[in-house]
Amino acid sequence: MPPDLGIPYPPTWQGTPAHMAPQDLRLWRRALPQLAPLVSAWYYDAAVGAGRPGPGDPSDPIEIAWLRLTRKRLDAVGDTPAAWLLIEVRPNAGLGALGAIQTYRSLWERDPPDTRPVKAILISDRLEPDTHRTAINANIQMIQV
Repeated sequence: MPPDLGIPYPPTWQGTPAHMAPQDLRLWRRALPQLAPLVSAWYYDAAVGAGRPGPGDPSDPIEIAWLRLTRKRLDAVGDTPAAWLLIEVRPNAGLGALGAIQTYRSLWERDPPDTRPVKAILISDRLEPDTHRTAINANIQMIQV
């Protein structure tokens, strides 16, 4: 199932994205000045993966909402001319955060919206050395804010 990006937001939008935790939002706002010049639009809470269909009629609005809610959701997706930026924001990021962004990238690449490459980015306030080395090996950019 292709990603459901949702509504595009301008690169410098300062609102509160849906489902972004307050501690994540603080980090996101610190990273935004560095990332905003790279993108033409942001998508928040973008859904990837198949989700879990409900038992009812798939065309029913409740079933459609249920399916979206059960899909995996990225904190942010940046739309650039050259690539998609898939972003996970996590305080004190560790191996769980790396697993999350790797999963999002894998699900995105399974059924991408177009042929542009994907760049996985993990934003955190702390970069533990083993996590950072593992991110480099997995081709995940880490940004400390």
